[in-house]
Amino acid sequence: MLSASYVPLAVDSDRQGGFHGWIERASMPDFDLSTLGASGQFVRRTERCIGRSDEEFLLVSILTEGLGSLHQDGRVAEVTPGDMVFYDTSRPYHWDLSAADWSQVVIRLPMAVVEEQFGTDRAHLPTAVRVAADSAGGVVAGFFRDLARIQAEAPGQAAVLAGNAVNLLSSAVRLAAGDLPTGQPAQALTREQVLAFMRSHCADPALTVDEIARSCLVSRRTLYRLFDDVGESLSAVLRRMRVDGARALLAREPGRPASSVAFSAGFASERHFFRAFRLEMGMTPGEYRMLAATPTGGGLRGVTA
Repeated sequence: MLSASYVPLAVDSDRQGGFHGWIERASMPDFDLSTLGASGQFVRRTERCIGRSDEEFLLVSILTEGLGSLHQDGRVAEVTPGDMVFYDTSRPYHWDLSAADWSQVVIRLPMAVVEEQFGTDRAHLPTAVRVAADSAGGVVAGFFRDLARIQAEAPGQAAVLAGNAVNLLSSAVRLAAGDLPTGQPAQALTREQVLAFMRSHCADPALTVDEIARSCLVSRRTLYRLFDDVGESLSAVLRRMRVDGARALLAREPGRPASSVAFSAGFASERHFFRAFRLEMGMTPGEYRMLAATPTGGGLRGVTA
């Protein structure tokens, strides 16, 4: 399954216990996105495996559970949950994921796309270099973890978000190589850093444009331009984040008053909450809560107005 999903590989399971594993894949316009997990194993890309390949890829792994070490080009990256690493399928590498159960999000990007859009020579790709979860590149890792989750819940929305994915990866590669991203990759990275800050603080009713700009070290003008370029206003993005938070509260706490849900989700007033919720969802919070309580309520995960 691993060889069929990525590239030909030699895989040995840790025979201390029973084997189990799973893979879920999705194809985007320029890359494949997958989530996978298994019991402990060793994964090797040997010269013989390379000889059986017709295509070459840059693989990007974001560990979500367990521990692992990636070996390529004389380097070893010890990765923990949230960390990201890059590796080139045209050269040997191996993964040691034998410590315990593990899971990853994996991006498979054709080398032709890398060479065309990254502006980075293949020989200088930062293979087997750990990109820490709390670094600037870690913002990109967070984007792809969220993208994989949204793909499982609402594929149509994931396809829209994937438009910036290659530029974000280009930024992460440049940062890991010690370069500063420029042009569209730099803009995509800045936008994702702003979005990460907004996700963390959207439940604060006092959050303002000035506070977002100040915390993200950009001007108000730059902040607005980042979102104008993708055809969605900053206020619309913030509203949607708060409505998403309210949806989760409405479904999880059916007896909680709407006024309490509104404040906890970041709305300054109950009236503002009702207006924003109807605009985003096409129904009132009360109607949403009743639908969420029905046996088929799980279908609400992907509901949009």
